[in-house]
Amino acid sequence: MIKVFQILEEEKQEAVIVARKDERAQIVENLIKAGVDTLMIMKGTGLTKEEIEEIRNSMLTTK
Repeated sequence: MIKVFQILEEEKQEAVIVARKDERAQIVENLIKAGVDTLMIMKGTGLTKEEIEEIRNSMLTTK
């Protein structure tokens, strides 16, 4: 029974990580749309330039 609770806790933690990543991506999208400089986005979010560019590219391909 303890193993089941461990698995559920791990899945919960994984879901939280995914949700935070999605939230961070949404924030970056909003900053890009607002015209914020990539360097400022990097400083504010802790993401790398490559991660920001990946989000920017995904914005272009989903429209």
